[in-house]
Amino acid sequence: MSKTPHALLWVTLLLFPLTAYAQGEQWQLGTAPSFSSGRYGTDTRTDVFYTPFVIPMTCIRGNGGVIVVNGMPVRQERLDVSGQTETRTGTTDSTRTGATAVTPTTACGLGDIIVRGRYYVLDERAWYPTIALRVHVKAPTASEERGLGTGRPDEGVGVEVSRTLGRGLMAMIDAGYTVIGDRPEFDLNNTWWYDVGLGQNLAKDVVNVSVFVEEYRALVEGLENARELVAAVSVKSASGWRVQVSGSLGLSDGAPDRGFTLGASRRF
Repeated sequence: MSKTPHALLWVTLLLFPLTAYAQGEQWQLGTAPSFSSGRYGTDTRTDVFYTPFVIPMTCIRGNGGVIVVNGMPVRQERLDVSGQTETRTGTTDSTRTGATAVTPTTACGLGDIIVRGRYYVLDERAWYPTIALRVHVKAPTASEERGLGTGRPDEGVGVEVSRTLGRGLMAMIDAGYTVIGDRPEFDLNNTWWYDVGLGQNLAKDVVNVSVFVEEYRALVEGLENARELVAAVSVKSASGWRVQVSGSLGLSDGAPDRGFTLGASRRF
């Protein structure tokens, strides 16, 4: 089964061992440009476009209240004690009321480079599930001053568990934890995440359809966690290529209202 949570949706460079996953296929290289849009509980919409082609590029259009962390657009606004919206981006701090109109701006530039690795600890057999461990490291190549990233390195770990239920149907549960780099002028939470879903193989395992729900802890204390419903369809070829299309629907104010990704990867 193939599913695509943000671990692959927003990947800049995906290169990891597939030791227990496929005979003769030890590595995978992939990329997945993506677009997301939402209000994140504010009065202003923010659009994020990410193109992870070796040298990643990011474009954000909004009021500066959303930045990209580990490939995910997350809100960094919070209400102060007076009920106003406090926005901090890079080295600039400002306070505005909810009724004040803010002209959206567009910032584009180099995005963060994220390298992820996955190691299969156990392959499914008898009643045992497939278990894989994963790690990721973010190089802070995106501009903090322009609101394209935090300007700090992040590191994270996670575990993936999947089990075939019969007739090509598979259940999966993933979870992980990311240590967010310190920003002296603005405290950011370390984040946890999880996703739960089902996938179905079709057309002699050439096509896979998956649906799952995922949640990420809010970057800023007091804001709502991001929860999304994600659906993905992938098609694989005999040569090792896989093409995947996915869409997401926000289930909370902390998540984008909607998102779209078109990705491709190849095992070798």
